[in-house]
Amino acid sequence: MATKNTPSPAIEATNSNAWIWTLVRGVFALVLGLFLLFGAQTAPVLVAYALAIYLTVAGAIQTFMSLLNRGTPGAMTDRVRGLVGLVGGGALLLLAYFNVLSLSAAFSLLAVLLIVYGLLGLFEVLFARGHERFRFMPLIINLLLVVLGVLVFFFRARELDLRTWAGALLAVIGVALIGYGYMVQKGNPTVEAE
Repeated sequence: MATKNTPSPAIEATNSNAWIWTLVRGVFALVLGLFLLFGAQTAPVLVAYALAIYLTVAGAIQTFMSLLNRGTPGAMTDRVRGLVGLVGGGALLLLAYFNVLSLSAAFSLLAVLLIVYGLLGLFEVLFARGHERFRFMPLIINLLLVVLGVLVFFFRARELDLRTWAGALLAVIGVALIGYGYMVQKGNPTVEAE
């Protein structure tokens, strides 16, 4: 039986496979970034859909995992963050599917979701981790999510090329996740995922 300080076998198995999920997220972000940089004119809309789907799925997983791990540090923040992703991303997908939002409003809502999701992730990494060790990669990724959301407002207000900067940022996030998953997590199963 696992004690409070000893990870359970299920958590150890999850940690040993964490690098695979990090690689999947990294490839996803890299593909979206390259698609924005080199894709057709419809690329921003398709990437926005993909990000909304990511927020919905990641939010659902995070909400479910926070319910399973209620006693762990950051579980409440995980639950709130998961619900933001699940409800916000799902609502955005439904509103876009039924053509309720204009394209500009959809991008603004997605930007707000990315900022809130990233800020909650930063809060968890900095303040809600309990006695767990500090992890740099989730800090960087959540900071980049906030920056991506802020870029939408900054560049749209100034009518600058958001597509290039957002594509480059997503590609950087993807490369960082791939490198972290393969070089750090794969060799050290005790390092957790974001």
